[in-house]
Amino acid sequence: MIAALKKPVDVTEEEFKENNIALKKRAFRVTVSIVGFDDETAFGDTEAIFDAKTLPSPIASIFFTNTTAFRPEANGNEPNNRFSVLLTFDKPPILDPNPLVSAPTVNNSNVEIYADELTYIRAVQTVVRDKLLKSRKWYAFIHQKFIYDFGLWFIALPYSLFMIARAVDLYLPVGGPYSGYRWAAIVYGCGISLMIYRCLTGYVKWAFPVNVLTENKDTATSHRLIFAGIVVGLIGTAIRSLPGMLWPW
Repeated sequence: MIAALKKPVDVTEEEFKENNIALKKRAFRVTVSIVGFDDETAFGDTEAIFDAKTLPSPIASIFFTNTTAFRPEANGNEPNNRFSVLLTFDKPPILDPNPLVSAPTVNNSNVEIYADELTYIRAVQTVVRDKLLKSRKWYAFIHQKFIYDFGLWFIALPYSLFMIARAVDLYLPVGGPYSGYRWAAIVYGCGISLMIYRCLTGYVKWAFPVNVLTENKDTATSHRLIFAGIVVGLIGTAIRSLPGMLWPW
């Protein structure tokens, strides 16, 4: 693009070359915008921005693009080969009222690539895979679609039915004075279990967010330990209940 420019008549060859070098440095840059949750913003075009003491804290989003620097130098036009990467670090609410429980966790992070050259597209994709996708957390699967349904039908509901059946046999035995309430207790117990599962799912997605930025010093670490304790407790309760069912004698 620089080579295609024509030298103005009133500019010397040396000035034209210097202007083109300066134009290349100004127009072809990757700029970074770092935005805090209070809308405070830091802007730069070098890696030094990430070490600046004036960065917003905590950081809500980081935006990379090669379009912002190009536009002022090209009368507002965008480069033919361009990209943008948006990383957001927001969280879903702990108690998510969203009725679409099977949908993936909402997160506005995205990568956009527009290019005339296939090699440019592949180059950007390679960088994204190397720098972002390889840094995925081990728990990323909990934010995928239908994870709620999978956990409900294969973990939460079987566990609830098992524990409710054990409790009903213990406290409302067949032939006992309150045996007529057995089915009512089962239905009510299942309803309560589903509510607990729904709340626990929202809590897990909040404690294990889609994107984690170490610099934010997220307090969710302690909540992860709490959740781990809850899981261990539930598993331990189920294990302690198994001997009485498998070996009643």
